[in-house]
Amino acid sequence: MNITNKMSLNNKKILITGANGLLGQVLRLFLEKHGFVVIATGLGSDRLCNHNHVYKELDVTSLEQCAYVINKYEPSVIVNAAAMTNVDECEISKTKCLAVNSSSIDNFIPHVINYKIHLIQISTDFVFNGFSGGYVENDACNPLNNYGMSKLSAEKNIKNNLGDELYTIIRTSLIYGPGENNFLAWVRTKLETGDILNIVHDQYRTPTYVNDLALAILRIIELKKYGLYHISSGEKLSIFDIVCNIAICLRLDLSKINKINSRELNQIASRPSDSTLDIDKAIKELGFAPTKLNNALKNIL
Repeated sequence: MNITNKMSLNNKKILITGANGLLGQVLRLFLEKHGFVVIATGLGSDRLCNHNHVYKELDVTSLEQCAYVINKYEPSVIVNAAAMTNVDECEISKTKCLAVNSSSIDNFIPHVINYKIHLIQISTDFVFNGFSGGYVENDACNPLNNYGMSKLSAEKNIKNNLGDELYTIIRTSLIYGPGENNFLAWVRTKLETGDILNIVHDQYRTPTYVNDLALAILRIIELKKYGLYHISSGEKLSIFDIVCNIAICLRLDLSKINKINSRELNQIASRPSDSTLDIDKAIKELGFAPTKLNNALKNIL
């Protein structure tokens, strides 16, 4: 039996990169519950234990490691959630940022083509400059920082080298959920320890509940949807409003939250002022029904 035929028998096998991150952890458990065979990969040891999936350490910048894992496990879908997401660190370490977020795609593309694998690439709202907001999928991209540029470069590489029915790109925004390594956990820890938070009121996002994103990925896989989708809550909120909602839900002291503008924060990397995403396409084509922030917080906290 040739490799292509073997691959066709494994249409329930899904390889997830970045599986130790918030999305990766939630997604692998979610897909397992829906009958998929999950091959989870990431840097370091597995942060989830006592589950049925395979876990393998994988550096996505290594051509040899990527080839080995794909050839060994023969997935029909790859969800590429591996990324360097610290926006300021991406400004400081541009070479590493480009290697992880952009150049690493070259290690997957030949296998995607040869074996007809469905590549699902997780991208970002930061591909936009934020001058207008309410961005639809075909709006022009003009990122303000290295993080956004690296993710846009990956998008272009995928579009230029893969056929229309080999990839799906998902742009998302400010993913939050349970666990310790996300924006929600950071806010909670700071407020519970009595720290003063200086939070910008002039940057707007459409925050994304990680469970909603996992469900959207499942829909894309099952419905065999390709192309570009925006996935978020569709709920335009300032960073300040998001933090205040978290504090209210936790019944913590709002007086510890100071409203400031972006210029006062002196961040290394520029951020878009309004990178909100229009999700009408996902609603119509995927039946996507996002969870509003306050409802999600009640489920998490």
